[in-house]
Amino acid sequence: MPGAAGVACWYASDGVIGTHDHPFEESYLIIEGVAEATLDGERYRLEPGDLAWAGTGCVHGFVNAGQGLSRWLETQAPQPPSRHSYRCTRDWEYLRLALEEGS
Repeated sequence: MPGAAGVACWYASDGVIGTHDHPFEESYLIIEGVAEATLDGERYRLEPGDLAWAGTGCVHGFVNAGQGLSRWLETQAPQPPSRHSYRCTRDWEYLRLALEEGS
C-alpha cells in the first residue's frame, strides 16, 4: 500500500498502552500471546491469528492480557505524520479538568 507503514510490536506481561487516537488508520495482526484491545469503548480479547482495525479517530488502547510476551504486526495508512500522530485520552481528560477548575 503506497504511503503505508508497518512495525512489529511486543509487550511484556505487564505491558499497557493507554487509550489514544490517530489521524490515520491502523490494523493489528496478533502473532503471539493474548491482548485485550479497547476500540471506541468496546473491549475485545485478541489471540494469535486475530485481526483488529482502528479507523481514523478511533480511540483505542491495549493491555497484555496473558502471562508471557504479546506480539503483533501493526500497519498504518497513510504513513503517520512526523508530529502529532498520537493524541492521548489522558491528556484530553487533564485539559478538561483544568478548564473546569478555572471556570
